[in-house]
Amino acid sequence: MIDRKNLPALVAAAAAAAVLAYLLKDSLRAPEAVRALPKAPPAAAAPTAFGKAPPVLLPGGGQRDLTRPPGKLLIVHYWATWCPPCVTEFPDLLAFWKEYGKNPALDLVAVSVDEDWKTVDDWVRKVGAGGVPLALDPRRAAAKAFGTEKFPETYVLSPTGQVVDKFIGPVVWTSPAVRRRIDELLKAPRAAPTGG
Repeated sequence: MIDRKNLPALVAAAAAAAVLAYLLKDSLRAPEAVRALPKAPPAAAAPTAFGKAPPVLLPGGGQRDLTRPPGKLLIVHYWATWCPPCVTEFPDLLAFWKEYGKNPALDLVAVSVDEDWKTVDDWVRKVGAGGVPLALDPRRAAAKAFGTEKFPETYVLSPTGQVVDKFIGPVVWTSPAVRRRIDELLKAPRAAPTGG
């Protein structure tokens, strides 16, 4: 039998447990990007929707036009040093690139939306994250042209420049599911690049 003196405490404990269960309900699920991976590349990949994206800045003052057909599978990863999920994800991206970066059919560019190179360079040095090819999009113009407003977000482009996959949120780059997907895309038939 329940003692009436303890009833308010029991009700409060039950309510707190219900709120906690609701808040933690998705905490053990894999990130959306990993759960939503397609089994195989689409038969006819959609053309890019960002045909007029401005170039991003490269270290040393160069530029890279992400709308040009890359001629190889290209991973375009938008991130920032001030973004906690981006910072948490970066070591995994670095581990992925240390292994996959040797493949001549694959390229990666991690596009920071920070305001300047000093911020990015200082962060990379501080955390020992060198080795990932970087670019800068300080006005977020290229990111917006891709449709990115929240970070991190990643696009995988075919050699002809078509979007063949998109990851929203942080990705577990060392997970078997992500590696299988990248391997599938690397094995997909390659069409000749168009445009120039």
